[in-house]
Amino acid sequence: MSPTGPPSSPVPSSVTGPRRVRPTRRQVLVTAAAVAATVPLAGCSRATTRTQDASDALLALADAARSDAALIVAAVTGDPSLAGRLEPLRAARMEHAAALDQAGGRTPGQIASPATPPSGDLAAVRDAVAGSARSAGEVVPRASALQVGLVAEVAACCATYAAILTGTPA
Repeated sequence: MSPTGPPSSPVPSSVTGPRRVRPTRRQVLVTAAAVAATVPLAGCSRATTRTQDASDALLALADAARSDAALIVAAVTGDPSLAGRLEPLRAARMEHAAALDQAGGRTPGQIASPATPPSGDLAAVRDAVAGSARSAGEVVPRASALQVGLVAEVAACCATYAAILTGTPA
């Protein structure tokens, strides 16, 4: 033994081998939803010219986004403990509505507020955003190259939240 302490190891203590890190359930769900939402994009290629305009479909998606946001407000009104889980989704759906309106050619003065649902709960919100994800996925093949990114973003967000809301509370 040396006067300065125990002999040093030839391998630094910080390099003890690969450390296995398990992904969280949320990370797995987010990844799965993102992959599922991009499947409709598999048919896209640079060689494909998309000339079809999906403006009407984008406006329908915008209306659905506002409807989802109103349903979320109703669900939170009925159960205020859901606010923390649902407020980010409500904000995202309102952002989706604004972006889809712009992409579809609707001006802010043309937007009608959706009728507020009489009541909503977590299951209704989950079902609504799952339906919005499916609807967005159906629009991708008709969308122009410039519209595909926005529609895919909407589909991925809605699919992710539908998956998260299916699970147990965080």
